[in-house]
Amino acid sequence: MVNSLNRTPPKPVQEMLRKEVNFGCPVRGCGIPYLTLHHFDPPWSEKEHHNPEGMIALCAKDAELADGGRWTKEQLRQMKKNPDVPLSKISEYYGYIRKNVVCIIGNVAYNVKNALEIYGERVIGLERDIDGYNRLNLLIRDTNRNPVLVMENNFWTAISRELFDLRCSAQGKELEIISKDKQTRLSMQFDDYTLDAFRNRLQSSIKNMPKFELPEWLNEEYKEMLRKSPSSDKSPIDEFISHIGSPEFVPTWTIKGKLLWGNVHLEIRDFEIEDLIHKTIFRMCFVLGGRTAFSFSDRSTSLGVSRN
Repeated sequence: MVNSLNRTPPKPVQEMLRKEVNFGCPVRGCGIPYLTLHHFDPPWSEKEHHNPEGMIALCAKDAELADGGRWTKEQLRQMKKNPDVPLSKISEYYGYIRKNVVCIIGNVAYNVKNALEIYGERVIGLERDIDGYNRLNLLIRDTNRNPVLVMENNFWTAISRELFDLRCSAQGKELEIISKDKQTRLSMQFDDYTLDAFRNRLQSSIKNMPKFELPEWLNEEYKEMLRKSPSSDKSPIDEFISHIGSPEFVPTWTIKGKLLWGNVHLEIRDFEIEDLIHKTIFRMCFVLGGRTAFSFSDRSTSLGVSRN
């Protein structure tokens, strides 16, 4: 019995292939950073392999053209050597926009302008456009506070010289960034959950935690909403879902990983965020409305800041 090789190459090979084309499709005039990995020498249909010399990172459209024979093997090798992508930065539009977005970044935040602040700067946040869509904004800095990735209203720019790796799924629903010093490793994923799937995701996380109680750090708007609720027998999850209007689908940004920004070192897990410097963990905080869900510096931490 012949064992079939998994078509997804090992992570070091993926990193090598993305880096050699400067994290963008190397076809002249393209540069799209949403890449897939194409086997050309030999093609996968002739031999299953993960030899990086016979592979190239291309956008999905150009990978399909390459499969159809658009370029010779020598032309693809030349693209690997001389990609038509600038060394300084990669820029692209992030096409997923939705209304009434929930942001999961250690906490569960809704209608919050800034999901995370560090030293008073917005790291992750949403801006509502004139049509009511939530536009994503990011500002990722390294240990020296140099910008690694900037996203302004869904248009993002990554600074190549500060990158170790940048992975963008071909569908554009996932974005993973690793800084050159490897201290920052963040992944971002977009999902359109059905309401039941969203509730189940929250409930399954609670089951893996100690006895669930309302966090003391909830912002005043949410605590006031709970006090006024006529259905006090509802769980915090049901209260949160009721507050967001019990929609058929819940558009959700999920951010996980480690972030070392200056003297602030955070690890963001599913519904949990840990301050690795001060050894403090915040679990399953629901934040509704206000300016900032989480705010960190090397001296203080605050949750649910409501002032504008």
